[in-house]
Amino acid sequence: MTLGSLIALAAVTVGTWNGEWFPSGRAEHRAAPEIEAATIQVAGQRLRRGLDAADPTGTNDVILCLNEIRGPRVAEELCRAVGRTNLAVAVVTGYRRRDRYDQQQDVVATTLPVVSADWETWRPAKRETPPRGFARARVVFSSAVTGTVYAVHLKSNYGQSDETAALNRAKRTRAIRQLVEEEPSVPGRVAPVVIAGDFNADRWQASFAEETLFADLEAAGFVNALALMPADRRFTHPGRGKWPNRALDYVMLRGLAPLAPPVSVSAEGVSDHNPVFVTVDVEPRSPTML
Repeated sequence: MTLGSLIALAAVTVGTWNGEWFPSGRAEHRAAPEIEAATIQVAGQRLRRGLDAADPTGTNDVILCLNEIRGPRVAEELCRAVGRTNLAVAVVTGYRRRDRYDQQQDVVATTLPVVSADWETWRPAKRETPPRGFARARVVFSSAVTGTVYAVHLKSNYGQSDETAALNRAKRTRAIRQLVEEEPSVPGRVAPVVIAGDFNADRWQASFAEETLFADLEAAGFVNALALMPADRRFTHPGRGKWPNRALDYVMLRGLAPLAPPVSVSAEGVSDHNPVFVTVDVEPRSPTML
């Protein structure tokens, strides 16, 4: 990307998606190579559909924060399947499960120039240690603006008793508070920060009323882009049976202004989560301006 194109850049479309044990769709399972290849192609089409809905002209740069991706090869093949020029993997985590790599890795992919990229596991906290960690990329939003993007996948809620529900909340809280510490707000300087991914919590459902992570992010100056969506469309995890639709996947922004409500498109059987996309202005903004 040339300096001239950086200066002309007006907006970036940020998307997040949990691929659900992508591309095989089941834990500790590998589908046949031809099935995985077909799934990657279909998933690329779904993500491209969402990008096109958020950016009909196809002129914006792109950031994708992805969860539950098997590893670097799959992440790279998925980026190619999306079909957006210059979309490339910036970082893939390398979480371990016992004697092997986890099949649930986090990814940041982007068309923007990348200054640096790395990943970490969460700080240990005995029983409250969160699983996984975060992928992080410092990217050049414009000729004068550099910011940081985090892809996260917070602790899930499966098979919860009251005790384990409280423990899971504590793990999510610890993870988000670590990120807030990683990116302290500095008076007079608003460097863009994006935190996106599967939070495994719903900001608006009563069953998640005891969660503190959203309040922690809001207190740190982050704006919840999903709050701009109509309530009846504000979900990323479609309900099944007795379970309601839930908003579990988020794009949290500081120093970046959403230009329109996010759009979400159906994953149509590829995953149990729908991808969501929001287009943002790259000019730095203070929280009071958003």
